[in-house]
Amino acid sequence: METKLNEHFQADTRTTQRASKPLRFFQEMNALVYLLPFLLPFAVFYLWPVGRGAWMSLHVWGIQGMQKFVGLANYRKIFTTSDFYLYVWHSFYFVLLCAPTVIILGLLLALLINQKLWFRTLIRSVFFLPYVLSVSVISFIWLRLFDSKYGPINAFLKLIGLHGDINWLTNSHYAWWALTITTDWWTVGFVMVLFLAGLQEIPRDHYEAATIDGADSWQQFRHITLPGLSRVMHIQIFYQIIACLKLFGQVQIMTGGGPGDSTNTMIRYIYVTGFKKDMFGLASAQSIVFCGLMLLIALIQFKLSSRTDG
Repeated sequence: METKLNEHFQADTRTTQRASKPLRFFQEMNALVYLLPFLLPFAVFYLWPVGRGAWMSLHVWGIQGMQKFVGLANYRKIFTTSDFYLYVWHSFYFVLLCAPTVIILGLLLALLINQKLWFRTLIRSVFFLPYVLSVSVISFIWLRLFDSKYGPINAFLKLIGLHGDINWLTNSHYAWWALTITTDWWTVGFVMVLFLAGLQEIPRDHYEAATIDGADSWQQFRHITLPGLSRVMHIQIFYQIIACLKLFGQVQIMTGGGPGDSTNTMIRYIYVTGFKKDMFGLASAQSIVFCGLMLLIALIQFKLSSRTDG
């Protein structure tokens, strides 16, 4: 009797599984339909250009189109040219200058605005408004501000008794700091808003308990604020590194890669190769290599942040 019941149960189970397979298929297809509004633009505007760029990188390709297939010759040319390593270093050098400064400034502003100040809405608006402007507008504004003869910045330095004859955009050392100041002023509002959102998620009870236990402001910041902002900090570091690596507009408008070649970055190198030298195949190969480099950096950051969270 028990054997017959088991056989009957197994038969019912197989029947249910056979009946559920079509149902599961239709459920998956239904989910795919809901994803189509995202998948179609993603395929058309991202996957297709990436695939097309990879195909172009295997050819000598000019403004008139494909000329001949060269295989991996463009990639070999990239890695045997010293300019590639120089411009990659310039891109990472800007990361070292800009990413820490904008994150620290954004955190300080968020801590300030998080206090109960009557003018905090004004501060929030003043520092966030530049972020809605385009890179060209920001660059032209600071191009005038950093003018060595008639710029307000040098005039202000002279007014307070400091050295006011700084060639901000024609001196290789000062040019990098001019680009950093410009980018910090442009993007610090976005960083500030993200940190402010993170600060407002930290329960006030933690600070009240720490105050009762005798913890001072620094101890509260170190043991409550920073751990509470860990996830936001990971996002900020990831985003700012990628954003700094993509530096182009400020360099193109403010310095033109100069003085000499000292502020030329990888993105501008790709632009010059393609649109100035009419070598779109080589420029596509440079784009693929630099994209792979950024994906590697993103993967390393993801692994490190996962290990930290774990």
